[in-house]
Amino acid sequence: MRSSETTIKVVKRKGQYLCSFPYDSKIVQVMRQLPGRTWHAKEMVWAIPEESIRADELQQKLETVATVDFEFELNNRAITREVARGEEYLRRQRYSQHTIKSYLYHIRLFLEHIPSCQEINSDQIAHYISCIAESGVYSCSYQNVAVNAIKFYIETVCGHKMPPVTLRPKREKHLPTVLSELEVAAIIRSLTNIKHKAIISLIYSAGLRVSEAVNLKITDLEFDRSLIRIVQGKGKKDRIVPLSGRFCAMLQEYRKEYQSKTWLFEGQKGGMYTVRSIQSLFHEACVRAKITKKATVHTLRHSYATHLLEKGTDLRIIQELLGHSSSKTTEIYTHVSTRFISKVRSPFDELELD
Repeated sequence: MRSSETTIKVVKRKGQYLCSFPYDSKIVQVMRQLPGRTWHAKEMVWAIPEESIRADELQQKLETVATVDFEFELNNRAITREVARGEEYLRRQRYSQHTIKSYLYHIRLFLEHIPSCQEINSDQIAHYISCIAESGVYSCSYQNVAVNAIKFYIETVCGHKMPPVTLRPKREKHLPTVLSELEVAAIIRSLTNIKHKAIISLIYSAGLRVSEAVNLKITDLEFDRSLIRIVQGKGKKDRIVPLSGRFCAMLQEYRKEYQSKTWLFEGQKGGMYTVRSIQSLFHEACVRAKITKKATVHTLRHSYATHLLEKGTDLRIIQELLGHSSSKTTEIYTHVSTRFISKVRSPFDELELD
């Protein structure tokens, strides 16, 4: 017998039907008979896996005890509208394209997780972040970006105060992978294409991020002053780094073969060289050079900073060269430098074992 005054709202989220309604024992009894159903106390919703029942079957069963309000299409339109609003605000505040893409991804996932875009509470936010933390799949960095994106959406787009919930993970402390000078040389020697050799050499010789390398224009190199101008690097900051004399000689050879017009490194069809292409060629070079360390293109930047420190360069200067806002970020290289550690004599060496 239908409870005519009761309405069950059904929303489709990430492969699940989420059903919410004022408490009614008859509806609860029907819910408990559905395959794979789960009760989420915090959100006050019943979740039924999409693969366990068709939408029309679900509607037919629920309509025996209540009116059913499917919000699939309406909710999808609302999410699309909110994501578009988020993009508008992000572009207006001139966030980088990378940040815009990342934030919109997390905003959409969050909105797809909750029952309604119009009613967001601290329990919903906490549950969503808990799902990320407890999945065992995502890193602390991923969780932090998700929190930042949700905070931006709630405070900037919606104009509300972020609920006071503890969401950020304890920061992981990992030492960066560092290649020795011999390993860097082996990687560069393994590259036979002069463009590839020049790209990898530049990234190491100037300690650049891969995004900074692909964004370099020919006019950013000041040969008379032996300087490279990094325009609007990470954090929208300009900085100046030294231009290696040895790299200049390699660059002349590269420019004879490749007549790039605007960007220092251009693709086969013109335009900016891609980050993915550099990552791919670096990986192949590591394989040829028989590098067993888990190295990425960014490892060259870590290696540059560590090698400078081991040669006696002041930490403050390294901070400026890398474009770090905080000295604490640069100090991590003191933990991987062998400058002092290799000089420490183990007490084991002093034991009389014979």
